[in-house]
Amino acid sequence: MTLKDWMASNETNVSQLARRIGRSPEAVRRYAAGERIPDRDTMPLIADATGGAVTPNDFFGIAA
Repeated sequence: MTLKDWMASNETNVSQLARRIGRSPEAVRRYAAGERIPDRDTMPLIADATGGAVTPNDFFGIAA
């Protein structure tokens, strides 16, 4: 699942997710838009915040 899709289905906005994972809203916006791939420290934070729905593979388009 993409981060953008997860955010939409969970009614979570960029600022809310940014606070949860300790990153800037601009960074989260870029992750969700596919403009930037999260670094290795951020990917587990996103996976945790999304309950495992968004995994590192999702940023690379790799099916699990």
